[in-house]
Amino acid sequence: MSQKTMKALVLEEAFHLNLKDVPLPEVPPGYARVKMLAISICGSDIHAYRGNSLLLTYPRVLGHELCGVIDEINGAPGDLKVGDRVSVFPYLSCGSCVACRQHRENCCTSLKVLGVHVEGGIAEYVSVPIENLLKVPETMPPKVAALIEPLSVSAHAVRRGKVAAGDHVLVLGAGPIGLGVAEAAKAAGADVRVADISATRRNFVAERFGHVVMDPSAADFDMELRKWTHEDYPNKVIDSTGSKASNSTAINYLAATGDLIFVGLQSDTLGLSDPSFHIREATVYASRVAQMQDFRWVLDQIESGNIRAERMITDVSDFAHAKESFEEWVSRGGAVFKGIIEVE
Repeated sequence: MSQKTMKALVLEEAFHLNLKDVPLPEVPPGYARVKMLAISICGSDIHAYRGNSLLLTYPRVLGHELCGVIDEINGAPGDLKVGDRVSVFPYLSCGSCVACRQHRENCCTSLKVLGVHVEGGIAEYVSVPIENLLKVPETMPPKVAALIEPLSVSAHAVRRGKVAAGDHVLVLGAGPIGLGVAEAAKAAGADVRVADISATRRNFVAERFGHVVMDPSAADFDMELRKWTHEDYPNKVIDSTGSKASNSTAINYLAATGDLIFVGLQSDTLGLSDPSFHIREATVYASRVAQMQDFRWVLDQIESGNIRAERMITDVSDFAHAKESFEEWVSRGGAVFKGIIEVE
């Protein structure tokens, strides 16, 4: 009997994608197989394509920002059933390490991420633990539900920083994660500004979302920060850039006693001026991926209209042209804010 197969977009090595037949994923006990409906392309997918991923090994099926429909379940499904539309929680934790025992499974010492450590979802099907599925309304477009994952990474950073109503939140970086941070912080009641050196990104965030934007390279940037905060500076600075230069200077924009949150990841050392850090008695947080409670919160915020996910999407392709679209989106750089591959 021949093995069942499916189509998947495989990154064979840097700059070499191939849409080909691969084995259909099995459904071991406690798992469900999900038929993909929509996949959002992440910056980390692009880094992997360019050979710049810190963790990925080749070959690999990319994709971790996923929405699909349950095709098969092997085990106790809870309130889920075959045919349900779901968002996929793409983080696989061990459940027993020091982080998992504290219910901080996003920091699992052996964390595996779909599309990075194990095969991802730019494919017709993916198999994941049942507990990693969040049911979403049938009325929610799959391309919107695919954005729950990146928006949850942003929401987790906002939660880590304990952002609340009345806070002045400066978001560094106007990419998808930074924009998600701005949306989540605004939903939490904060006064938000988004800073980016790219005029293209600033214009996108201002025109599509109405956020106030700033240019950190402008001569009057410091003056504008003081004017906005009545000379106090922002009490929350959330850096989504993944830039060492930005990471190093972010402390200078922070109010005394404020909180600095790093959600963007970069491979070099983190350099902060010790005097700048100490005189503020600042608190510095790292924010790593997301937890299921962030997924649930983002789903609620999208449904209520507080987070406007669909406005992030600039490009949509079908699965048959996934290879060509992915490569074209990479070539266009910042002109593509969020690209979505639809499988149906």
